Amino acid sequence: MKYLLSLGSNTGDSMQNLKTAIAKLEEKSIFVEDCSSVYSSTPVDYLDQPDFLNMSLIVETACGPQQLLSELKNIECGMGRVKTIEKGPRNIDLDIIFWENGSFESSDLTIPHKEADKRLFVIFPTLEIIGSAGCFGSEKARLDHILETEQERFTGQKIEKLCPFKIEGEDYGWENR
Repeated sequence: MKYLLSLGSNTGDSMQNLKTAIAKLEEKSIFVEDCSSVYSSTPVDYLDQPDFLNMSLIVETACGPQQLLSELKNIECGMGRVKTIEKGPRNIDLDIIFWENGSFESSDLTIPHKEADKRLFVIFPTLEIIGSAGCFGSEKARLDHILETEQERFTGQKIEKLCPFKIEGEDYGWENR
């Protein structure tokens, strides 16, 4: 099954945190099919914290949504993530944004992610790669529409594309973007 994930980090070596998280995904048979560039973004909601590095991934896995959430939480925990402030600083944040089978709802998971269309740090990296998945057409159209018609919802948010993403000899670069 394909999913679109959002990754973020704003404490420690954020670039290394993103690389470590991706390596841990692959170790758990959550395979990266495509990877956005790395973006720098200002915090949203809780503002008294450093800027984030963010990116999006398209992954393929045999996991269902609830099992994937469990794997993501295990990776976060294994990397030392501790929630001390809601929406506060974190060394790693892994979120499920979209699922190829559409929607899913449980007590601890909602797909599509409830906040995704309000966050430039999700929208920009997602739009960079979403077309390659071949299964998120309506989601792409919705995000494009929001960017074109509802700019006011992003007041105060800043985002900057920094660089292509590289990990262990693999270049998820800008060659086709």
